Amino acid sequence: MIAPTDYLNVRRWLDGCRRPLLVSHRRPDGDALGALAGFALTLHELRLEPTVALYEPFPPRYANLADLVDWRRCDQDQNRPGALLAAACDALVILDTCTFSQLEPIADFVRRAPRTLVIDHHPTRDDIAARPGDLRVCDDTAAATCVLIAEWVQAAGLPLRLPVAAALFTGIATDSGWFRFSNVDARTLRVAADLVAAGADPQPIYQAIYERDPAPRLRLIARVLSSLELHAGGQLAVLTLRQADFAAAGADRTMTEDLVNEAGRLAGVEAILMFTEEPDGLVHINFRSKRRLDVAALAARFGGGGHARAAGARPKGVWDEIVPQVIAATAQALARVT
Repeated sequence: MIAPTDYLNVRRWLDGCRRPLLVSHRRPDGDALGALAGFALTLHELRLEPTVALYEPFPPRYANLADLVDWRRCDQDQNRPGALLAAACDALVILDTCTFSQLEPIADFVRRAPRTLVIDHHPTRDDIAARPGDLRVCDDTAAATCVLIAEWVQAAGLPLRLPVAAALFTGIATDSGWFRFSNVDARTLRVAADLVAAGADPQPIYQAIYERDPAPRLRLIARVLSSLELHAGGQLAVLTLRQADFAAAGADRTMTEDLVNEAGRLAGVEAILMFTEEPDGLVHINFRSKRRLDVAALAARFGGGGHARAAGARPKGVWDEIVPQVIAATAQALARVT
């Protein structure tokens, strides 16, 4: 749990800036986007002028958040990603990650950035925001970074207006699997209830995210399910998506969120791996486990990280090398915990 004094330190830290740059990780999910939008809107209440930046186009799945803030792009300057935006900021705020691998497009800037604040709920952390004048507010017991933002808004005595509540509820609900994952606790539900009381309406938010899929996403689901393999005596489910699958489905990478969870419905499966071939040839890996396997530790072996039950990695290497290595390492790890 975060101490009240830590939240007060965030308010004091913000008093030292006027134009903070807000960023999160690559391929932002609902928690990253909700945290960015909710935090930026609250900073406007403090008369600050935040800039919110992504590294890729805004994911259509979260159209309910698209109009809340002015989403900028860090990749407009191809030679020095983020340089144009960074030149105008006097502080850096990183939400929902504390690792260089997830900040890869602007990793060089992060190392030399002005004073930096990190708010995150992942246990995997690099040496970011560790200088004098920097600040970290990290709590891996929180179900989502949006939980921390909501608690900070309340602790700081700031207004919890409807757009902020809706953005933060989006992050909490999606990062908790709509309150069905093992990270849900009484704290999660209390914060969610406060957001609903402030005007966040769960039904239209759910419909906007989960009931407006384009046809290519359903075709992509069909292709990823057809790739299913079982290993380790049925304890390990493996899913794959190659570039040819995206082309055949008419889909793009923004449509892959949550696909790894499809295999979680299988009886007897403890761990799930989903390998996605990216346009640059690298392999993005989603790790999931149900009860026993610490996939954050497993992902860390391949340059990634995350939570004990959900993690990711993007190792250097080609498909035919990475995929069998990760499958073998996961099978070995399963053998040790069963």
